[in-house]
Amino acid sequence: MSDTPENNDIERLFRDNDDVGADSSLLLRPLRQLFKKGKPVGDIMMLTVSPTGDVKFPFGMLTETKRARLVFWPILPSGVSVVCAGEEIEGLDHITLEFPSEKIHLTAYDAKGQSSHIKRGWKMQHLSCCPLGVWFRQMFRVSLLSEQDTAVQRRVHIPTTDADRRLNEFVGNGGNIHLWDVPLPPADAVGDFIYLGVSLDDEPKATCQITPAVLPADTSLNSVIEGWPEGHEFQIMPSRRMFGQRSICVATACPPGRLLSDVCIGLPRAPS
Repeated sequence: MSDTPENNDIERLFRDNDDVGADSSLLLRPLRQLFKKGKPVGDIMMLTVSPTGDVKFPFGMLTETKRARLVFWPILPSGVSVVCAGEEIEGLDHITLEFPSEKIHLTAYDAKGQSSHIKRGWKMQHLSCCPLGVWFRQMFRVSLLSEQDTAVQRRVHIPTTDADRRLNEFVGNGGNIHLWDVPLPPADAVGDFIYLGVSLDDEPKATCQITPAVLPADTSLNSVIEGWPEGHEFQIMPSRRMFGQRSICVATACPPGRLLSDVCIGLPRAPS
């Protein structure tokens, strides 16, 4: 690390404070169980975007549990309720896709750190027009990318009886983090917010074909976007990676208009 005023300020910040950064930081939330109990996290896929074509900003983390569940940790503003499928969710933390049922639930934490699972009959939506199953769709303001806490620190208490094991878990965790820089439409098309869809590919050996159904542009967006032009079409940029045994497809777009909340998440419901 070079000896610059900026680096000196960061070193002083870490040295003079036990905890640095909000609990909502994307860099902290997936590691909660590692900090609390020394519980292994496993592989983490950090998803990033580059709105200006140079700096890569994280916008989500992807993990898989031993119980065959995929977990997505979205970028979140600190202390703000998030609009999920039309309702405000306070303390949202992550989105879970269960297997083999393909059911979806949200996990939120209250002010005391107690977790709760939120279920509304959400289930992965298999599209008839392409071999994709939609997990969720998310819109977030571009400004959140640069406003998020990237300087984070936590001082963790380790019981002496479990110290060696936990230290090994902490040290080894860095090697479990993989980076995925997700492409966006051309930089001059990036406006107020980014619209993305996360899906699973049923045919991972085939070419990932993205259709407009992955990122709908219908009148339902009028309730969450100011200035949305009815019937507008926009460029969709697909990207696909293997994560464990599953093929994940992320489609991104930068539609016109202004997002009315910092983060908005859409979840598919099971057919009635």
